Amino acid sequence: MPCFSINAQQIDKWEKWKPLIGDWSGEGIGVPGDGTGSFSFTFDLEQNILIRKSTYYYFGDKMHTKFEDMMIIYLVDGTPSKAIFFNHEGYSRIYAISYSDKSITMVSEIPQTPVFRIIYTFIDDSNVKLIFEISRDGVNFITYVEETGKKK
Repeated sequence: MPCFSINAQQIDKWEKWKPLIGDWSGEGIGVPGDGTGSFSFTFDLEQNILIRKSTYYYFGDKMHTKFEDMMIIYLVDGTPSKAIFFNHEGYSRIYAISYSDKSITMVSEIPQTPVFRIIYTFIDDSNVKLIFEISRDGVNFITYVEETGKKK
């Protein structure tokens, strides 16, 4: 009978997130303007949660905006299937997480509109694309920000 350590089991639960672990630099375009920034993914609480922190600066036609957020991805029934998001403006929301071969998708679980969706698509080992979308009906989404990240 094989013997597995708790740490090995915890790491396997996070298999889809492994490419994102570490520090990233990024740039993006969207409604708030062109942007540059950084983000990171780090484990905490003995690999029971994954924390994403980001800081971006957007430069639009009429304004310059700094945007900071933090997201905690957590296990439900042993699977990283939920996340809670906070930003510097005081907003928070809970996301449900789904997976495909090359992407991770998070959709907000707020019963009213708007509905928010975040999609991480893996380009290769050191590049990722992030799309943040908004929908009034939960079906038809418009892109608010599109970013590319490069692992540092």
